Amino acid sequence: MVKKNETKTDRRVLYTKMFLKESLLELMKEKPVDKINPTELCRHAGINRNTFYTHYYSPRDVLLEIEEEFSNEIIASLDKKLSETNSDALLDELCRIIYDKKDFCKILLSENGDPAFLQNVISMGKAPVVSSWKKSGIGMTEEDMEMLFTFIVNGSIAILRRWTAEDMMMPPAEIAQMINRISSGGISGMIRGSEK
Repeated sequence: MVKKNETKTDRRVLYTKMFLKESLLELMKEKPVDKINPTELCRHAGINRNTFYTHYYSPRDVLLEIEEEFSNEIIASLDKKLSETNSDALLDELCRIIYDKKDFCKILLSENGDPAFLQNVISMGKAPVVSSWKKSGIGMTEEDMEMLFTFIVNGSIAILRRWTAEDMMMPPAEIAQMINRISSGGISGMIRGSEK
């Protein structure tokens, strides 16, 4: 958890945090955050431990701040799309954002990253997606919609992780279309199953 006693953020604090974040991501190329200790992180960032502890309790707190900043960026971008488009466009936008931050996302979505991060990001779209399903007249129970959303989220995460691990060779629009095709198959199957 990030310490809350910081009332004034000056340039030195911003630079310190930037060096710590960059160093953490660099170290996470080799190992998970929980295997990185404050001493190692401080040494890599060229910052003393007292300065580190002024801002954070642990390297995981640095990662949580990175994730929060990235989540806020994603939310801001998706909020713009939310009012004007459907759930397919939201996925397309998410894939574009991941692609635009390729180097960063390769680390964040790797086996050394936080496994819950992408799930939390995708789950932010749950309410609008389920709402669009309801508006379209899909004849499913709430429980079926919950199960379907869980299936789609976990499948999407697996595809996005594979995509980032393979250096995002496929353009973002194509990976979004693939996920949408697979998801549509799950939706169709659920509709057929509920009609029986």
